[in-house]
Amino acid sequence: MELGLSGASVFVAAASKGLGLGAATQFAAEGANVAIASRSADNLAAARESILEETGCDDDAVFTVEMDLADADAIESGIAAAIEAFGGLDVLVTNHGGPNNASFEDTPLEAFDGGYNDVLRSTVVQCKAALPALRDGGGAVTHLVAASAAEPTAHGTLGNVFRPGIYGLSKTLANEEGKNGVRSNCVAPRGVLSDRIESKIAARAEREGLTEAEVRELRVAELPLPEMGTTEEFGKAVAFVSSPAASYVTGSVLPVDGGWSSRLL
Repeated sequence: MELGLSGASVFVAAASKGLGLGAATQFAAEGANVAIASRSADNLAAARESILEETGCDDDAVFTVEMDLADADAIESGIAAAIEAFGGLDVLVTNHGGPNNASFEDTPLEAFDGGYNDVLRSTVVQCKAALPALRDGGGAVTHLVAASAAEPTAHGTLGNVFRPGIYGLSKTLANEEGKNGVRSNCVAPRGVLSDRIESKIAARAEREGLTEAEVRELRVAELPLPEMGTTEEFGKAVAFVSSPAASYVTGSVLPVDGGWSSRLL
């Protein structure tokens, strides 16, 4: 299927590793110009080289933005720099680093302020910074937000509290911005093996006195499919939902979770 992304301009937040990098790589593979953002210059350089090597795209097709999602001014200036570099913006992929995993009892009150800023507020700022350019000719906002936000699990208090707000934000944008030609959707991962999931596996193994192999087996046992997903598989789903090929899809949540959400009503 031709996605219609060739020559499109895309901004992917938190894109130096994991799911963000997987998405950025697939956009580049489809011929898009991609701005990747991270607070680490070293990680950005490595991610850029990875995308260039894997896709064979031109050097000037991947633009790097050093940006801390805790800093609203940095988000605004970073997105503005990408818009200037590419002459516009067709797709914004919102993303954020994973909040610390802890029970409600072990999460201090001040951590909720940080969780709001890092997860929900940073997503709002990304959208506000990008919307004027997206309205110019129509565009898409695609939010990367964990599937477990719809059915929270233990030891993920901050994510459980603030990630559902991204679902609400996405539907609000879909309802309000459709008249401007802007679509908004969520892509919801679970069971996709990334750096973040590797760290969660290690933490659970230590917490429950298991080996990491045993924890992986437990995670796979949650899924109808017999193995965990890859960031490439996830990235392909993100590219599709963000593309003109999905032009009549908005206000939706696409689970990329090996069937985990099939148990939900």
